[in-house]
Amino acid sequence: MLFIGLLLVIFGGICSGIFAIPFKCTKKWNWENHWFIWSIIALIIAPWFVSSYDLKSIITLYSQNTESLIYISIFGLLWGFGAILFGKGIAYLGNSLGLSIMQGLINIIGTMAPIIYLDSSKLLSPLGMKLLIGISIMFIGILMFANAGKSRDGNTIADGKSKNFKRGLIICILAGILGPMINISFVYGQSLIQSAVNMGMPQYMASNTVWSIALTSGAIINIIECVRLFKKNKSWSLYKTNTRNGLLADSLSGIIWFSSILLYGIGVLKMGKYGTSVGWATMQGVCILAANTAGILTKEWKGSDKKTMNKLYLGIVFLLIGILVIAFN
Repeated sequence: MLFIGLLLVIFGGICSGIFAIPFKCTKKWNWENHWFIWSIIALIIAPWFVSSYDLKSIITLYSQNTESLIYISIFGLLWGFGAILFGKGIAYLGNSLGLSIMQGLINIIGTMAPIIYLDSSKLLSPLGMKLLIGISIMFIGILMFANAGKSRDGNTIADGKSKNFKRGLIICILAGILGPMINISFVYGQSLIQSAVNMGMPQYMASNTVWSIALTSGAIINIIECVRLFKKNKSWSLYKTNTRNGLLADSLSGIIWFSSILLYGIGVLKMGKYGTSVGWATMQGVCILAANTAGILTKEWKGSDKKTMNKLYLGIVFLLIGILVIAFN
């Protein structure tokens, strides 16, 4: 069961790392054009399509677990804010510095928070120490990726005057804190999941009882931001160009991303009590690996010198070591 759960989490991480590739099919669209369609598919249509398999039972389940629904909705909303801030953090501090701060915090908080919630004494146990060592090694890998990205793009650390460094730093920290809320919503939804299992639901349906609420809550924030940008940038009209290809590509992105979160949910249920910690750290590491591998294959690193590529490869090595430390005894 543990091995199967780990495999599902790894596949989930791969999907999470590559989901944005189809966005490249419609380069003339703005970010909000892609993200609006992605949000509707990934955060609303896909989870509720899965729920429609046994909607009557799910409605009964929700009516009997209103307290859990409130917590899941709140954490889903917070994650929605974090998703928006993530993009803004990169805009302020650049891809290398911004991404390293945010992804590092998301990994650390998302890994350690479930243990603290379930049993804080486990922080000093062999499991807790293994997780701390693993995410520390992975964080070094993230820093190596950041450094490689900085070398590739010719970026320097953001200047306080020209890029409002303080504001950007605050945004990145907030994004890093709010990003793991999707995992914490899953932790708080364990009683709901157990009730679903007791009703005879399969594991993919049981985990989706949490995702349907958390993701829909997060969708509200993302869609509102897209609408704001449509008005600001007058970009709604861009849908008139490459409509069919764009809709298909962004819908595919949404399905791939939702598959990642669905696989993660099923996987951690098979990994035992602390699956949300071990699974989260593993998924985030695999996600970064998959994203950078996809970047290499799609020639995002084309033209980079040998020194830059060595930093990238070294980052991959550290991430792999960190994942192995966390995932295997």
